[in-house]
Amino acid sequence: MIPMKKFIPTAAHQRVRDKMLAVIRTEAATMDASEILAIAAYTVGQLIALQDQRKMTPQMALAIVSDNIEAGNLRAQKDVLSADKGKPQ
Repeated sequence: MIPMKKFIPTAAHQRVRDKMLAVIRTEAATMDASEILAIAAYTVGQLIALQDQRKMTPQMALAIVSDNIEAGNLRAQKDVLSADKGKPQ
């Protein structure tokens, strides 16, 4: 398997992510969180299928997805914890 390297997201990556979240907040505002999760997972599945199979196997793509799910989850936890620090208990 080809080793994968970690990279620091650029400002362009952040803008794309911010735009995706803005669409979710407006277009899916009345949906249940599980519905939004299902839509996102379905879309990730499509993105995996569109990878160049000569450069990336499905297993490599799933490793990228798994690593980034973990990173996103940790970031969300930190954001919630830091937001709670400023609130009285």
